[in-house]
Parts: sequence; C-alpha cells; structure tokens
Amino acid sequence: MTTKRSFKIIQPDQDTKSSSGLIPSIFEIRDIPMKGRGLVAKVDIPIGTRILCEKPIVLADSMSPDILETFLALKLKALPKATQRSFLFLHNNYPGKRPFSGIFRTNALPCGSGSDVGGIYPTICLINHSCLPNSQNNWNGEKEQETIHAIRPIPEGSEITISYGGEGPSAVRKFGLEKSFGFNCTCPLCSLPSSDLQASDDRQSKIQKLDLSIGSPMTMMTNPGRSLSDCQALLHILQEEYEGHAGVLNARLYYDAFQISIAHGDSVRGSAFAERAYQARLICEGDDSPETMRMKSLAMKPTSHSSFGAYSTRWKTKKGEAMAASDTMEYENWLFRK
Repeated sequence: MTTKRSFKIIQPDQDTKSSSGLIPSIFEIRDIPMKGRGLVAKVDIPIGTRILCEKPIVLADSMSPDILETFLALKLKALPKATQRSFLFLHNNYPGKRPFSGIFRTNALPCGSGSDVGGIYPTICLINHSCLPNSQNNWNGEKEQETIHAIRPIPEGSEITISYGGEGPSAVRKFGLEKSFGFNCTCPLCSLPSSDLQASDDRQSKIQKLDLSIGSPMTMMTNPGRSLSDCQALLHILQEEYEGHAGVLNARLYYDAFQISIAHGDSVRGSAFAERAYQARLICEGDDSPETMRMKSLAMKPTSHSSFGAYSTRWKTKKGEAMAASDTMEYENWLFRK
C-alpha cells in the first residue's frame, strides 16, 4: 500500500553550487570496476534529494550519422577546450570514422519522453545504468536542464545509478543494453539467483501486460472498473519488483488512474490520484518540474482536465464523499473501487 512519503531535501549553499548546477558535497566522480567512471555518494542522500542539475553542452535532433557528425564538429569547435575534452572523454559504443556521432548516440539523453532531441551532459552522462536504479533523470523544459533526483535512500559510498531504459525480462533488457550501449548488465536485478530472477522476470511480464491493458481506450470506456483494478494490481507488482521505490512508474500509474476516474466524472478519486501523482513527481523531478506543477494543479481542480466526463458521469461524486483516512486498507479499497 502506498501512502504519502515525507522526505528531506538537501539544499546546498549558494556558495558551493557551481554554474553547471552541481553540488560537490553530495557526490564525487570515481572509477567504478568494470564500468569506467561513475558517480558515488559522498554522504547519505535522502529520497527526493536533487543530486544535480545540468544544462546540455550540445543538443541535436534525429539525423543521419554523416549529417550528425558534421553538425557536432561545428558545435564542438565553438565550445571551450575543457568542454570539448569532457565530450571526447565520454564512452563511444560506435567506434569508427564518425567519433562525434558515436559518442552522441551512446550518451545522449532525450529532452523529454519521446523527444527526438537529445542532449550531452559532462557529468550526468557519467552516471551508470541499473535496472533497479536509485535515481531518476528528467528533462525540465522550462529551465532547459536535466535533473537527477534520488528515488530511494542512497547510502554514503554507494554508486548513483539511473535506468537507461529497457522493459521486460532480464534477457530482453540485457540484449538491448548490450546492443545500444555495449555492456553486459550485472545490476542487482539482473544478478539475482536463478529462482529469484525467474520471479522478477514473471513480474516484469505482468507489468507489461497490465500496462497494455490499462492503456486500452475501449476498456477504459466500457469497463473502467477493470481498468482501475488493473492499476491497483500493477501498483502492487511495481512495489514488489522495485522494493517500494518505483519512482516515475508510480507517477505514471497514478495519472492513468486519475484519467480513468475523471473520464467517468469522479472528481473526488481523481483528485486523490492526482495528489499521489504529484507526490511521486515531486520525488522524481522536484517542485519546479512542469509535470509536477501540472499534477498539483489537477489535484486541486480535477474537473479542469479536458477528459472530465468524456465517457460518462456514472461515477460522479461530491467533495464530501472522500474518506478521511488515507493510509488504511479500507481507504485503498475505496480509492480503487473494490
């Protein structure tokens, strides 16, 4: 069962914060065995902490390798020598006659979900992958910077990790990571004993099936109760698979539940789900994230969403119908209409 989390934000001194947005006291760059360079926590980092934010040194749209190579050569030539070196020292999984485009393709992070524009960051691009990450990367379009937030407590001396993407069972994830980034994933999730790994793979398969079911407009329109039930089932599996820290996956799930509820006129549950999506985004992205602020606004006024009552008003509710206790199983069953 998920409830609101309270968490401490480490606020750096303005004097110690560099122009790139780095907070030197929280992490350091180290050589990681079998991985190359990476980021390691210098202090215990609480959940929700903004570890660093960084503006891209170069941005590029989707283009052919030859065009990208020429484009990057011109961009890099205009940058300071130190910045050029930070780019050239990044890993290249596509060695050959196009070194700039190879480095970019290996390291670029998309500027938002589904964006064709990618960015290179001297420090953030050093963060290594884990299928069970302790941090979340996010593009803040308003501030035009990438942020990294702790999505679980990170003990001092632990490596800071993010997910490079990849869904499904371990073998599928490992194949994709090897092909795209040139490494064999040995993260805690992929290195589980065989019986535990099989259980994890089963959960990953269920996650994919439930996500597909929740995304069905027909089911959402004709059988919203099933869609909400699938949301609750997915929530439980995510909590088990990611040890209670599913990060942005929770935020997306709660927003799905919000849309299901308001599409049938339930503003009370819609507000509750939007509040949970807001709390999850706050941890993953911070209070200055446009998506965090949007979830906060929807929690306050769920009827403002364009989908409110789009399918029906069968679940129409009044503000006074909300249950007071929000941390009980009874409340969870009410929320998901059990």
